[in-house]
Order: sequence, then structure tokens, then C-alpha cells
Amino acid sequence: MPKLEIKRKSELSRKEVGERLIMIGRALAHGSEVELKTGDDSIEIVVADRLQWELEIEVDGDETEIEIEIKWRDDPAVETDSDETPEPAPKPARTPKPAPAKSTRRPRARKTTAK
Repeated sequence: MPKLEIKRKSELSRKEVGERLIMIGRALAHGSEVELKTGDDSIEIVVADRLQWELEIEVDGDETEIEIEIKWRDDPAVETDSDETPEPAPKPARTPKPAPAKSTRRPRARKTTAK
């Protein structure tokens, strides 16, 4: 299959981002076919039963970035013409990550209204 890449960047409210993440989570939890929409574009993809999950959190000064990456390979048993059953892929070794260093960011002041 040829390479396909769709990238969209937009500024959304915290609620809108949360709703999109919930929509993707529900789609993944309830079936292998997931439809992703962004603007006028839409793509339906079939998701494998086992996925690779990567979470990265980066704090740099006043900017915080969270990256979630979900990857999988199509089922190799479907693509093979041989009678051999492929061996399951080995599970990746889990190496404990060191605890993140405390951020030197100052808490943001919150506005309060007099009652």
C-alpha cells in the first residue's frame, strides 16, 4: 500500500480536545474500524488487536507538550500465502523510566471574584 499521511494543526479549546480524545478512545474500545475526521476530511482505518503505545510529556519553560503515538502492523497472517503460522512478535522489554524532574515552573495566578 502506498504511503498516506494526513496532518492537521488547529487551536481548540480544552473541552474540544477532550471530546476528540474520547471519540477516538471509544472507537478503539468498541471495534477494529475507526473513522477519523478532521475538517472536511475523513478516513476509516482498521486497527489491529495489539498496538504499540508511546506517551511523551515535555515541559520546556512555559510550554508543555504531550505526544501520544499509537502504532500497529497489519496482521501478517492475512498477507502470507504459506501454511505456516507466524510466531507472535515478542513483547517489548519494559524498562522503568526515571521519575521526571520537578518542573521549575511557577504556578499561574488565578483570578478570583469577590462574593
